[in-house]
Amino acid sequence: PYIIAEIPTNPRVEVPNLIDLKNVLSKQRKTTTGAMAIDPVFILDQTFCPNVHFLGKEDILATVRTISFASGSKFPSGGQCTAGYCVGNKKTEALMEKIAMHLQLCDNEATALQYEILAKQLPSMNQRIIDAYKNTRDFVNFIHDTLPEAKINFVSEELAKQGFTPSVFSLDLPTKGNTAEEKEAHKRDLNLKLINLMITEIPNESKFCVSYGQLKGCYWTIPATSTQGTTKEGNKDYIVRASLSATMNLELHKKVFLKFIETI
Repeated sequence: PYIIAEIPTNPRVEVPNLIDLKNVLSKQRKTTTGAMAIDPVFILDQTFCPNVHFLGKEDILATVRTISFASGSKFPSGGQCTAGYCVGNKKTEALMEKIAMHLQLCDNEATALQYEILAKQLPSMNQRIIDAYKNTRDFVNFIHDTLPEAKINFVSEELAKQGFTPSVFSLDLPTKGNTAEEKEAHKRDLNLKLINLMITEIPNESKFCVSYGQLKGCYWTIPATSTQGTTKEGNKDYIVRASLSATMNLELHKKVFLKFIETI
């Protein structure tokens, strides 16, 4: 069986209990006939935190067949190219051979230019992640203090100490209305109002963009209208998602956010 998961999740930036995850994936199971079942392959999307080590011989998923991948258009290249990459632990060597064969047969391997861009940007990735996280934590704390009614989806300080330092958070803005439908409609209006204010007031830095891990500026999006295109309507998240970088005018973004608060 193939089990696919995001850690952290998009857009609510959730991280599961990794010990429980390992135990569930490692549990031996039997088929209906009593034979030993094939162990699962865990396919991990860690685009939000490509710096976290899951697969090394001393790491949490070393004993579980695991293939991890990250989008190369995010932190690995800083938005400079679209090529991604995947890595497997020792238990997936046979599977990685199949993946390599697939890339060759389908002519889907990264181009020479994409390799060149990744080789240039990857050495600075971990430091960019740290610096962008600091800006994000600062902005999240600011929003918490100035708009405490909002629900902010972001990693805890405890998770950050474990190495989960994403630079993305999502925001459930406080809404109003007499019915659930009215409240949802009002929240969606506020989402667009916030994003439009940011990209209008700070056009050189704030962009209405679905990406993440950029070299500069701040990206805003509503996942339900972008990355959740294949998700059932009832499961979509109509909330604001912001992706910060290490290079941006954070104080100006705070100032504009205060301006947004005054309008609601």
